[in-house]
Amino acid sequence: MNNSQTSVKQDITIERMNPKEVDIAIEWAQKEGWNPGIHDAECFYHADPTGFYAAKLNGEVIGTISLVKYAGNFVFEGLYIIKPEFRGKGIGKQVQQYALDLCRDMNLGLDGIVSIKEKYEEYGLKFAYNNCRFACKAVDKPSKNCQPIKREDFKEVGVYDKECFRFDRIEFLECWLFQKDHTSMLIRNSMDEITGYGVIRKCFDGYKIGPLFSNSEGEAELLFNSLTSTVLGETIFLDVPELNETGVQFAQLKCMQPIFTTVRMYSKSIPDLPMSKIFGVTTFELG
Repeated sequence: MNNSQTSVKQDITIERMNPKEVDIAIEWAQKEGWNPGIHDAECFYHADPTGFYAAKLNGEVIGTISLVKYAGNFVFEGLYIIKPEFRGKGIGKQVQQYALDLCRDMNLGLDGIVSIKEKYEEYGLKFAYNNCRFACKAVDKPSKNCQPIKREDFKEVGVYDKECFRFDRIEFLECWLFQKDHTSMLIRNSMDEITGYGVIRKCFDGYKIGPLFSNSEGEAELLFNSLTSTVLGETIFLDVPELNETGVQFAQLKCMQPIFTTVRMYSKSIPDLPMSKIFGVTTFELG
C-alpha cells in the first residue's frame, strides 16, 4: 500500500488525504447520519496517517475512503462516501475497486450498509455478522469498581484490547483513550487483572460508547453505568455485534432502542473474535 496517487479515469484521481481532508470525510459521515465523534478525525488519522484516500475531480474531493492498516496483514475500511451529486456515475465502484486492489494481499474488513450488502458480495466480500446500534438516555450511577484509565495503565489496557480486537492498535489507543471529550474506564478483578474497559466520547449527536469490552455481562454493566454517569441526561449510543446474544440482551435490559444495523464483512478469512467479550464495537470506521 505505497501508492500515493493513482488515476482511475479521465480527470479523476485517488490520492492520500492530508489531515484537513480527513475532516471533510468526518463531516460527510455526519451528514450521512453515522454520527461520528467530534474528535474522531484526529484519532483516526493517528491510527494510520497513510490510510485515508480522497477521490478528486479537477482538484475537488468528490469521494472518500479509509483503509487503516493493522499488524498481521489486516486492514479495516471505513468512511466510504461519494458526494451526493456524483453518485450513480460509477465513481463509488471505482473507489471500492481501488481499495480492494490496494489491499489484495491483506484481509480487509468493513461495517457496511445493509442495503448494499449484495454489492459487497459481488466484490468477493464474505458476510460475518450484523451489528446493531442502540440508543437510550443516560440515567445510571457510577460503580466504585470502575476506575479512570491512567497513563500507567496504558500498556496493560493495550494487551487486553488485543485479546478482544485480535490486532495490535497501540497508535490508535494512544489517542483514543486520552482524547478530550473522551472518558475511558477499566475494571479489575481480585487479582488486580483488567477484566474490561470502555470509552465514551462526545459525538455530533449525544455520546457513543466504544469499545465496551468485558469478560462478563456484570462487569460490562458496571462499566456502562460508570461511563454513562458522566453524561447524565444525554443520548447514548452503543454498537453491539448481534452474535453476542448476551450483549444484545444487555442493551435491551438497559431499555436501549435499536436505531439501525450494519453488516460486518471480510475479503478473506473471518477472524475468530471473542464475541462474548465484545459488548460494544469501537467504531464502524476502524473496527
